[in-house]
Amino acid sequence: MKRFPAIVPLVLAALLAPPFASPSRGGEAPSDPERLTLEDCLRIGLERGASIRRARLGEIAADARIGETRADVLPQLRVSGEYRRLDAVPSFDVEGNSVPVGRTDNYAAGAEASQLLYSGGSVSAALKAARQYRERARVLTRQETIELERDIRVGFHDVLLAVERFAVQGETVAQLESFVAESERRCAAGTESEFDLLSARVRLANEEPTLIAARRDLTLARESFRHLLRLDRETFELEGVPVYEPLDVPVERCLALARNGRPDLQAQALIVDLLAADIRYEQGFGLPQIRARAAYQGANPDTTFGSAADEWGWHWNAGFAADWSVFDGARRRSVIRQKTIEREQAILDLDELGRSVELEVRRAWLELQHAGEVVEAARETESLAERSLDIARVRHETGLSTYLEFTDAALALRTARLAWRRALRDHLAARAELCRACGLSGDEWPEEKTP
Repeated sequence: MKRFPAIVPLVLAALLAPPFASPSRGGEAPSDPERLTLEDCLRIGLERGASIRRARLGEIAADARIGETRADVLPQLRVSGEYRRLDAVPSFDVEGNSVPVGRTDNYAAGAEASQLLYSGGSVSAALKAARQYRERARVLTRQETIELERDIRVGFHDVLLAVERFAVQGETVAQLESFVAESERRCAAGTESEFDLLSARVRLANEEPTLIAARRDLTLARESFRHLLRLDRETFELEGVPVYEPLDVPVERCLALARNGRPDLQAQALIVDLLAADIRYEQGFGLPQIRARAAYQGANPDTTFGSAADEWGWHWNAGFAADWSVFDGARRRSVIRQKTIEREQAILDLDELGRSVELEVRRAWLELQHAGEVVEAARETESLAERSLDIARVRHETGLSTYLEFTDAALALRTARLAWRRALRDHLAARAELCRACGLSGDEWPEEKTP
């Protein structure tokens, strides 16, 4: 008869060794895998995450934008210099004599300072908009942080569940292999029929594809998590034991936290304020722009009064300049109208986003409640499976049941434990999603303030 190849050594090696370690180069022994806790993963992910780094660069760019806008309200100083050589010096005749009125080599230098005194509020509006832009960049960084923390927590528990599933499936296959060997021994001794032996082999054959699928899922979960954390090493192990912690939070409190703490809501509100400042900026150009200026200039030769003497002449001047665009063909009015409409659209978007956030929070809260109920039910099922295995063990030891019944009871217990671990993973993922929906960074809920 054809026998299935024993894969117990394969299962044990996969469980004891770091899954899917890359082969060493140059014949060297592979290095020890990097051991990471959830806190380590969060720290590494927040340090290396591309979205976080991009958001932080946005904050730096926003700071530079503030400096650019602030430059308009600070004094401006310009320094200039000039050298000019003439091919012929201009002159005029006086009683038959040629009198030059310049030099071949001419030099000039000067400095001019100016200060904006009044801009109709345009500069102050632009400065306010730049500060709001920086605040929006900070809020977006916080949003990226919250979402990345959620992804890391979910991915961490996905890998742990995949490891547990692969281990349980490996134990199942190993137990069925043992059962097949026992059936072969009994069939050879004539105490068991060939049908029972074939049934045992069919059960083993049905479980082997599941083991292969579990190994594939573990590989994908590890690679996805390594990509999320941008880990350079391919070998790593996650350390942690999932703990079920019921979270009894009223949905009204979750909604209140989301309204006050959701970064996307804050970012949209800042867009409304930015458009208001933009309108004020355009309105300022309809008023006079007044600037004070002073200049100090010199030239060699000094030709201010028609003299060509070989000496520098220095002069200064000061005054005020006003610029007022009285009529521009109604262009500014059209621009202001357009920006006003954009602001009204942004207000509608803010209202719609608020409704979407409320729906997200309610859905996440319901998912958490459902996940908690499933965890409780799965834990009860595991307890029943443990009692069933104890009874099956006693019956088998006393000869009241077959080895197949004992094997089925053990398999049912492993299946119940895996279902409990899957329910626990779903509960932890639902909790992480509710934290994100409420705009919370981390897994700690703030204490409710008493009035």
